[in-house]
Order: sequence, then C-alpha cells, then structure tokens
Amino acid sequence: MEPLTNFFKDRDINDILDVGTGKGGFIPVLQQIFPNGQITGIDPDNQSLKIAGKEFPQYTFMEMQAEKLLFEDNSFDVVSISMALHHLPKVKRGLTEMKRVVKKEGWIIVNELISNQLNEAQEVHKMYHHFRSQIDRMKGTYHRKSFTKEAILQLLKEADIPIQFFFEHKKKINLVEDESELEIRVRKMQEMLELIKGRKEYEKMKPEIEKFREKALKYGFQPATSLVVVGRKRDLV
Repeated sequence: MEPLTNFFKDRDINDILDVGTGKGGFIPVLQQIFPNGQITGIDPDNQSLKIAGKEFPQYTFMEMQAEKLLFEDNSFDVVSISMALHHLPKVKRGLTEMKRVVKKEGWIIVNELISNQLNEAQEVHKMYHHFRSQIDRMKGTYHRKSFTKEAILQLLKEADIPIQFFFEHKKKINLVEDESELEIRVRKMQEMLELIKGRKEYEKMKPEIEKFREKALKYGFQPATSLVVVGRKRDLV
C-alpha cells in the first residue's frame, strides 16, 4: 500500500477507527501507514474481536455495527473499512456513519475487493468467495457478492464522500502453489456445503467444488484486485 504510505507520511494522524475490523486483518497496513496512530477496531462479531484483541493488545476493540457507530461526531482523524463493505446490510448508512465520526479535516479509507477486470487466476478467487458468500446468506449471515469497481465509486458518491484519489492493489501470488494448500481450500468449501445439507441448493452447489479445483489447478488462485479509495468528509477548497 505504498501510495497510502506516501500520501499520509507528512500528515498528523493520531486517532484511527477501523470499521469491520474482524480479526484485525487490516491493522498491520494501518500500522505501517500510521506508526504513531492509536487504533480502535469495531465489528459485530465478538469472536473475531477476541482474536484481534489477543493479536493487538495495545489497541481497543469494541462490538458494534457499522451502521450505528457509538462515537461522537468528529472523533477520528482517519476512518477505514477493509474487505467489509460487502458485509454491510446498509452500505450507504455505514458510509454515512463513517463520515459522521471522522473529523472535519479527516480522511476515509476504503479497501474493497472488486469483481470485474480480473485475470483468470483472480476469477478463481472470486468463484471461491461467491461460493462462501452464498452459503453465508443461506445461513442468515449478510454477505453479498463482491462489487464492481464502478459500483464502489458510486456508493461513495451516493454517501456524499468526496474522493481524493483511488488506485488498484494487486497481490501477484498463487495461494495454491502447493497442491496441499488447494486441498485446504477445497475442504473449507466442503465443510461449508455441509452446513446446508438437506436443502435443494446442496446438490446444485456440490459440483462447484470440483469445478473450483479444476480451475485452480489450471489457472492458479490469485487474490482478486482490491480498489483502494481515499475520501474526505468535505472537499478540499
């Protein structure tokens, strides 16, 4: 995330809120960009927060919904959300809340997977993600398919968040270089499929696992491109 590091290197950033922090996956990136920042992470999943708290005991973690942030207006220098936009039942409401709690001269960072303009190995990753998200939805967990690049930019526009700049971030790695790593992914899909055993979708989705295996062996399994957007509470004059 070198563009973010370069952009923020001379800016005074102290208080950071990471929305949808989960197990703290984006925190190492925030640490690199804001080495002196104090991070607060929020997420509705208490079990994930416990893991994050053990991994990063120096920071504060709170159980909270993005659509209803329990903070005063103008509380944070930076508010971020990474790989969680597609988990929000009410995206515009969540973005509006992020805008509310960021300071008047503060910044909003969105890092989100995109579903278009992907190579074949990234399409395999999208296939894996959409398989899991479909089962989550069937089990009552809100988890939509990933957005297109254009849709993400439109969501920010609808939330009235002025965009300062954006870029695409790609990880040029094959996550299943070793076939044993592929089998781990396959087993995870099989375990998730068993959660819906007895439903009509079970037999329909079952062949998708073997299709995933075949495509991963042929093309590889590369993380989908993410769109990184930096916005503001208000436009620069």
